[in-house]
Amino acid sequence: MSKSIAILVLLALAASAPAQITLSTVVNGVTTPVAAGGGVPFGSVAAGWASSEMTFNISYTGSASPYYLTYFNLQQGTPFSKTASDWQSLPVAIPANGLNFTISFQPNEVASFSATLAIGDASNLVYLLGNATPGFTVVAANQTIPSGSAIPFGNVQVGSSATVMATLSNQTSGPLTVGSIAIQGSAFKPQGTSPAGQTVPPGSSANLTLIFAPTATGPQQGTLAIGVYTIPLTGTGLAPPPTAFPNPSIQLALTNAASAQQGSVMIPLAQASAASGTGTLTMTFQSAVSGVTSDPAITFADGTLSTTFTVTEGSAQGQFANGPSIAFATGTTAGTITFTATLGANTAQSSVTIPAATVGIDAAVAARDVSCAPSIVYCTTTNIELQINGWDNTRSMDQSAAQLVFEFYDQSGDAIAPGAITIGGSTSLACPPPNGLTMTWGECIGDYFQGSSLGGVFGLTVFFPVTGDSDLVTAAQVQITNSVGTAKSAEITF
Repeated sequence: MSKSIAILVLLALAASAPAQITLSTVVNGVTTPVAAGGGVPFGSVAAGWASSEMTFNISYTGSASPYYLTYFNLQQGTPFSKTASDWQSLPVAIPANGLNFTISFQPNEVASFSATLAIGDASNLVYLLGNATPGFTVVAANQTIPSGSAIPFGNVQVGSSATVMATLSNQTSGPLTVGSIAIQGSAFKPQGTSPAGQTVPPGSSANLTLIFAPTATGPQQGTLAIGVYTIPLTGTGLAPPPTAFPNPSIQLALTNAASAQQGSVMIPLAQASAASGTGTLTMTFQSAVSGVTSDPAITFADGTLSTTFTVTEGSAQGQFANGPSIAFATGTTAGTITFTATLGANTAQSSVTIPAATVGIDAAVAARDVSCAPSIVYCTTTNIELQINGWDNTRSMDQSAAQLVFEFYDQSGDAIAPGAITIGGSTSLACPPPNGLTMTWGECIGDYFQGSSLGGVFGLTVFFPVTGDSDLVTAAQVQITNSVGTAKSAEITF
């Protein structure tokens, strides 16, 4: 209890003896006492452009230990403000070397200013005095920039830049000093020599070059700080215009516009390109076969329907991954293949029509005495098998009007009885019929193409039971009729 009372008494003594507190200015380490009721001049400051700071020291000359500072008051609503101090809150003990604090004078308008500072108690006053004079006049983009207004850079394409000269004109009667210069906003940068720290005589000016270089579209903002004076910076980034590439064209190399062919495509340009870039080449297919929309065999060499080509500056030819051309396949379905080249804003198209055709026989193999499943009632130990691979770009072989005709020959080239064996068409002979039964062609082969994902490609295997010596059969030939006409194979030898 006595300790608390002692502290209270000490505080009371401290509050009752403000004359024992000395306020001094500190300039270059030298302290100069300020008389009570006296004035502390902060000098003349360019309004809005600069500030003046003064460091003070509060010391105690009495005998109490410790002695507490309990009262500190700086008049509010003036350009004077405490910017630093050795304490965070009061009361605070005054050490042997005193307490330091800093006051800044930062006016925003031209006038003479004063403020009261009371230390120890409200009656122990000193007066802070300052004079605000005019600052620089800012001229940029051919206009005077009032305080608070922005320097406009306008619209600038991304990847380009705009330059604005900011002129700091001294239109006052005394010299002005350019404060430190800092710029915020990634799109804004200074260029050239900075005028920071330069003293500008009356009637003269200092220049600062600013650059706006947007990296994104849309409004951009920044801030130019010259000392304590700040100027907003504004500009808008615009999307650059598309690169102007020359018109592409499509050059097709296709010896025979038919199914199961290979061709190539080149992309010549109308003129040498002024820029480098990338284009696309696509294939689309319009089938001529009812109910068919695609053919997986119609692709570029890389198995896709879309590929890229590059154009280099100064070149008049597109380049694919493996050279100036890319191969493509015409597939096995009748229809129209369309190529579309796109380069920048320019496009070109070229089409090739694959007409409906008779069946193409790719390969045919004949064999004797091929084993067959016991469930096939007409399977014998002496039989003949024909394997025929090909394509039907009309996909009509599995229709009732189509037919196959088989003929077999002996070593002398003579036809072997019963002669031509017809499957399909208007005959009832099919597959052939087991045990004297008859089947129609549709029952034999079914809707083959409807369930196929291979375009017009087919593989046909036919068994023929032989009565007698199958070794006497040395050759065969097949005719296949689709909706277009009849195709006849070359001689198939055993």
